[in-house]
Amino acid sequence: MSRRTAVIEEFDDDTDLPLPSRPLNTGPRGPLLEEIGHSDEEDSESESDDASALGQASQSQSPFHAPTSSGQSQGQPSNTVTDITPYKKWTCIYPIYIDAKRPYGTGERRIAREKSVWWPLSKDIADATSRLGLGTLHEVQKSHPRDWENPGRVRVQWKKDGRLMNPAIKTKKQLLEMISFQIQRIKQDNIPRPPYVMTPPPVSTAQPAIKPTSAKGKQKSKAGFGVAVQLSKSSQQRLPTPPQPLPALASRVSPYSPALPTGMLIETVKAGMSAQEPGAGAAPGQPGVQKGKRKVLRVRG
Repeated sequence: MSRRTAVIEEFDDDTDLPLPSRPLNTGPRGPLLEEIGHSDEEDSESESDDASALGQASQSQSPFHAPTSSGQSQGQPSNTVTDITPYKKWTCIYPIYIDAKRPYGTGERRIAREKSVWWPLSKDIADATSRLGLGTLHEVQKSHPRDWENPGRVRVQWKKDGRLMNPAIKTKKQLLEMISFQIQRIKQDNIPRPPYVMTPPPVSTAQPAIKPTSAKGKQKSKAGFGVAVQLSKSSQQRLPTPPQPLPALASRVSPYSPALPTGMLIETVKAGMSAQEPGAGAAPGQPGVQKGKRKVLRVRG
């Protein structure tokens, strides 16, 4: 009886491949190769760090920013929103609503003057709504038609599916008062304090009505001739003047304000003008210059 030889294959590889000094990043998935070491002390430290990070994130909510002309918002480009369709039903708040310099009852200031602030900014409103735990969308280039020099608008979600986001805020007026109170806590110099220095009363420029002398004159008076000029309600109110000396213009208005000689708006315009300069001196047939319209006349014989 013949014996068969058993063949045993052994693989012995002592090759040791060194890991790279820097991890190879693959985008959001993390590095391909990473040195992993197990230690009880490291596990306990990582768990404590994670718990502290979660605690800080749950206390404050960073506001979202609407897209700007450059594609990124100032300060936090990671929270830029490109589609504002989900935020259409949120409440819009302008700085003019809590401005102590504005008249009350004319669609401008909507809370009492002692509860408002001097020189409100949309950034301060966005920070205040975030501290109140409300959904916030900051639109830096939107402006109120009566407050063009101080652009900025904040969309706030203080109700969600009929449920209040903050139990202390039940109406829009309470929302404005809470926002103004948050700003007053940080900027105490902007709190209006009586007695106020009021502006002088407006001078009436009304003209007496002209008495009609004939039937034609009556028709003209009905059409609007000879009617006294009436002052608007907002112009009749005496407004307070902010305390002197006034702060710097850059701290009174938004950085996107057209009133600033140097700001985000001016820099954007300059960037657009400098981008068009290389193609300004090109020949008519080159792509840098656009051809004008040509008018073709066809004569039928």
